[in-house]
Parts: sequence; C-alpha cells; structure tokens
Amino acid sequence: MNTKHFTIATVLLGTMLMVPSARADWDNLWEDAQELGKKAQDIGTQAWEATKKQWDKLAENYKLLLAFGEDVSEESALIGSFYDLKHPIDGKASPLHRQQVVDLFHKFNNKKWDQDLFKAYYSPKVKLYAPYFYLPRCKAAYGPEAFQCNENLSQGTPKVDPTAWVVVYRGVVTAPQSGSFRFVGMGDDTLLVRFDNKLVLESGWSIPTRKYFDQGTHHSYQKEITQEAPSNNSRHQREITPKTKGRAIYQYDSTPHWNKNLGGIPSGVPFTVKKGEKYPIEILVSEIPGTEFGFCLLVEEIDDPKNPPYGIIDKSESPTLHLFRTSDSLPDPEKIRAALTANGKDYTINNGNEGPPFLKDSLIWKADFQAAQKRGLFSRVFGKITGSDKNTAMGTSHREDESEQDPPTKEQQKDAPLLDGWRLW
Repeated sequence: MNTKHFTIATVLLGTMLMVPSARADWDNLWEDAQELGKKAQDIGTQAWEATKKQWDKLAENYKLLLAFGEDVSEESALIGSFYDLKHPIDGKASPLHRQQVVDLFHKFNNKKWDQDLFKAYYSPKVKLYAPYFYLPRCKAAYGPEAFQCNENLSQGTPKVDPTAWVVVYRGVVTAPQSGSFRFVGMGDDTLLVRFDNKLVLESGWSIPTRKYFDQGTHHSYQKEITQEAPSNNSRHQREITPKTKGRAIYQYDSTPHWNKNLGGIPSGVPFTVKKGEKYPIEILVSEIPGTEFGFCLLVEEIDDPKNPPYGIIDKSESPTLHLFRTSDSLPDPEKIRAALTANGKDYTINNGNEGPPFLKDSLIWKADFQAAQKRGLFSRVFGKITGSDKNTAMGTSHREDESEQDPPTKEQQKDAPLLDGWRLW
C-alpha cells in the first residue's frame, strides 16, 4: 500500500468512527430546527391573524369612506366639531337637557355663532370633513360613533350617549354661479344654516329662534303657537298661511316620516351671490332626545327672490333640487347603508332609504380652507396624519394632535416621507 492509499484509508476509517456521533449531532440539530420552525410557524400564524384583523378593520372603514365617495377632495370640505352637552368640563357649566339645549342654541345664534359657548362641554379631538350633508333617518347613536367618541375610552374620558349632542360645520365656499338661491333642508332634531353671516334656514323638531323644543317645522312654518290667558292654562293654534312666511315646504315619496310629522322639508330665506366670490357658511345639526337622527341640505335656484315659490308642495309637484356639495362627490344609498352597518353595527332605520332626491349634476360650491382660516372660522386647518384617521357617513375624520402646530413649509413637505407629510385627513 502506497502512501496515497494509506492516507485515503485513514480518512475513511476516521470518518466511519465519527459517523455515530455526527449523526447524533445532526439529529439534535434537526430536532432543534423543527422546533424553531414550529415556533416560527406559530409566530407567523399569530402575525397573520393580527394583520388579517387589521385588514378586516381597514376594509370595514373603507366602506365608511365610500359613504362619501371615493374621490373626496381634501381641499374642499367643511370642518365639523362635535360637542356632548351632557358633559361639562370646566366645572362651571351644567349638563343640559332638552329645552335647555334649545335655549343654548337660541343664545348661540344671538351670539353670532360663537363656538366658545360650547367649549364648556366635552368635545373629542376628531374632526369630520364633509363635502355634502345627506344622512338618511338613522339611529341617533351614529353621531357619537361617527366622531369616534367611544373608541378606546381612557380614564376620565366620558362615554357619549346618543342624547343632547351637537355638531357645527364651518367653512368658506365659492359661489358656482351668480344668482339667487335658498337652502332647503331638514335636521332631525335640529338644522340651522348661517350663510354670509345671516341665518338663512332653520328646520327640524326644535326651532331655537323661537325656543321651541318639540313644536317643529310643521308648527313653526304653518301655525303660530300662542298662549291663552293663564286662567285656563290651555294652548290654541292660529293658522298662518305659508305665503305670509314666504316659504315652501316640499314633500317627497322618499321622506314619509318627515312629511307626516314635520309637514315636509322646508325652504329658507333667499340670498343672492356672485359667481367666484367667497362666502362663509356654518351648519349646525343636533340630536336632543337620543332616538332618531338624520339631515339633508339642498339648494334651490330662485328666479325672483322677492316672490319665491311658497306653500305646501305635494309629492307629485315637489321639484328635484341641487344637493349642497363642495366637491364632485354625491351620496350613494348603498354606500351610506354600508357605512351605517360597518364594524358589525346597524344604525339604519327603514334600511337607510329615507332621504329626498337630488340632481346628479348638482352645483359645486367649492370650499376654501385658507379663506376660512383667514376669517377665523377655525383655529387650525392642518394636522398630521395619524393611525386614527377614519371615514364615516357624516364626513372623513382626522384626530387632532395634542399640540397646535403650524403647517410645514414647501421645502419641508418636499423632503418629508409620504406618511409624515401634512394633509387634511
């Protein structure tokens, strides 16, 4: 045997002697690898389940987004703030009930819509950005839900029940054409519209300017409530013709509840605008007893503002009007229904079908955030994107940061990562 053969034999013998221990080591390593693989699989399964939950939640929230259209422009919407009038936060105010809520709205209107009157009450950090106002009759609990009032309640944060709450939307809009218009709308319980610093529409169960809690649009526009002498302590109603008021009350097949209980959907007072000019607008909607809620806001073109259509207009003769909107989005009944039933909840009444018709080519009153900010309608427009952003049938939401921050410069925006950029929602 030569040296080469001896070397090969030695290596083979050594290998044979090492095989049992090497195999044992490899068996141990294989078992360890299997155990690690099982753990990795468990971790992967848990991660997938958590991710799937997040995706499922995003899918549900996307349904909420669709309730206001897929292409809502972040540069054209009105900003809404929610206040719970049952929860004072300054130690001086008291929880408000029914008639007290209406009395506060009366004061609010007389104070030229100064929202400082509401700052004594709890308001979530979420703001809603709405390009139109069209919510079919639904359960009143949807209002607090839309503003995420009861999500992840922390210590000291009140749970917001459906009663005695109010939302005020504010902005500046550009007139799409010159002419005379009037708003036509309903708020259940309350809708107030202030345009160009004037109250131009008031409707619903409560009529704050008269301090009526429950007499409603039907009585306010068609009958005058008067009080007889205190001796007999009784009420009587004196008929007033709609022409005296100069208002129209429209009825539609798709609004049976409002037709029956509130007479229909009333018009406001005419106003005149010039194309391209900017006008401040503020909209108040409120729920008081906490049962049902809903609102709509339409716009009617008026040929002669001194002699507008008036009277109670039957369903067969009521015109289809413009929807008041600030973008090219329009309500879609199926998408709104999806919003009201998202996340395993159901806030619909009559399957979400009660709302007036509107023109598909409705005029667009484009909103201008910068103009609204200059007029002092709200303290801050911009906010950083957060993980809490959400979309609802009352608007697209943004949760404000704790600290007030100025929007970044164009250079900062250019250099910042996409998700760190500044936008409205």
